Amino acid sequence: MAEISPSAVPGDEHFYRYLQQQKREDVATAAGKASTSQAAFMAFVIEFPDDKDYRVLINSPIAFTIDSITTKSSTGTCTLTGAINATALGGTANSVSTSESEQTHTTDNAVAVGDDVVLTVSSNSGAENVSVTVKCTLALSA
Repeated sequence: MAEISPSAVPGDEHFYRYLQQQKREDVATAAGKASTSQAAFMAFVIEFPDDKDYRVLINSPIAFTIDSITTKSSTGTCTLTGAINATALGGTANSVSTSESEQTHTTDNAVAVGDDVVLTVSSNSGAENVSVTVKCTLALSA
C-alpha cells in the first residue's frame, strides 16, 4: 500500500488514522500467514504383529513427505521398516521395544498421489501392541 498522508480537508485526519491502523493490521496479518508446509501424522496400533507387510495407506489421495517413524510396544521386540510401495524409506528401520524409538527419514521418503505406504514387521520376538506414529509434511499451494 502506498504511503498515505492527511490533506487539509476537515475530517480527513480521522480517515488518515483509520487507514494507518489498517495498514499496521495488514502487515501484522501478513506476518502471521500460514507457511507453505503443514505438519501431519498417521497413527496405528498393531496388536499382535506377525512378520509381514501391513499396507496402511492405499492409493494416497495426496502427495506428502514422511519425515520420521516413532514406535513403541507394550512387550517384546521386533523391527519395523517403513516403505513407499516396494521402496524402503531412506535411513534406519525402527527397533521396536518397550522404549519409544524415533527414526528420521530424509531420502526415498516422498509419497506421490496413488502411492501406498507399507509398514513391514520382521524379527518379531513376542511384540504386542506396537504403536506407530508416522510424521509427515504436506506441501501447500502458495
